[in-house]
Amino acid sequence: MIKNIIISKSARDDKVTSKIVNFYSEAKVQLIEQDRIEGRIVEGDPKNNLFLTHSKGDVIRACPGTSGQYLCCRYQIINQTLNCPFNCTYCILQYYLNQSATIIYTDFNKILNNLDKALFEYGNRFIRIGTGELGDSLALFGSRLFAKEAVEFFASKNNILFELKSKSNQIEPLLDLKPNKRTVVSWSLNPPEIILQEELGTNSLDERLDAAKSLENQGYLLGFHFDPVIKVKNWQKRYGDLIEKLYTKINPDNIAWISIGSLRFPPSTKDQIIKHYPHTRIIYEEMIKGLDGKMRYPRPLRAQIYKFIYKKLKDIYNPPFIYFCMENKTVWQEVMGFSPDNNAYLDWMFADSIYKRFKGIVSQKPNIQNFENALNIDGSEF
Repeated sequence: MIKNIIISKSARDDKVTSKIVNFYSEAKVQLIEQDRIEGRIVEGDPKNNLFLTHSKGDVIRACPGTSGQYLCCRYQIINQTLNCPFNCTYCILQYYLNQSATIIYTDFNKILNNLDKALFEYGNRFIRIGTGELGDSLALFGSRLFAKEAVEFFASKNNILFELKSKSNQIEPLLDLKPNKRTVVSWSLNPPEIILQEELGTNSLDERLDAAKSLENQGYLLGFHFDPVIKVKNWQKRYGDLIEKLYTKINPDNIAWISIGSLRFPPSTKDQIIKHYPHTRIIYEEMIKGLDGKMRYPRPLRAQIYKFIYKKLKDIYNPPFIYFCMENKTVWQEVMGFSPDNNAYLDWMFADSIYKRFKGIVSQKPNIQNFENALNIDGSEF
């Protein structure tokens, strides 16, 4: 519930600002001069406070990924919303983003214009870019307003897929648009019991899949993320039932990709998780410190769980492109029987899959050399 809206001087006259204020009509509104949060502008849970302001040039950048020991898919991100209204027990955003309010950038035109320039300089290499890294893509009204404009923006672009990642079913602004197969709307999936216990405030599995079906009927491509996979009692049956429900509801031919990743978090957040969510048991499973410094299940256990999920996905239907998020080559080899040589090759695999499965999105057959010599969309090296 949004209780306070803080508006910087730069955002006061934006149409987006007016729409957000009207939507959260019961919230208290405060005007300030500065464009950044300095100290605690307002008290209370940052999830209940919105700070509307303009971006400062750091909105479009490469996904931070992880240690070089783990393969990274070279995803590019747009950070238009910073923070999330949901309360997933495992989410590090609530500890990582040290601010007193959820930030929403309201200068949509500037963000999209900067993105247009970056894409022009980027050339013709296929890329994937999306929101949802530092905040849910659809949960907040301001995020949905940007999602609508972004879908329209990307509808005319070649060699690119725009992704909206969510645990929400708030898809209304997207229903009347024509995405032209250039937008992937994706959902993080977990069994209902895990959603109820660990993904507090989010929409149910059925609500997420119903939303996905509605957008599938409107011509959107879909994505699904089995991430984080969490080891619980009877996990085989629970994840098996989840996969069967997914393929019953959704036509796999319209799924652009499926990712798999296990529960992981920095050691420093363990005490915070215990403090904020004393009911959760996720931190009491056997875990080790990985090569990236994050706590995660031991590799044999991760591989065991991954093998079950991967085989189930493949046995039911010839699946779409499946990849691991933040895993090493050994796990790839153990589970899938092969491993990408490096990040560039994994990046190319996405492009090759889209080129073969969805005609017209990738303008020409992807050349691996274009991926080996590529830069991030912000001009930095991979």
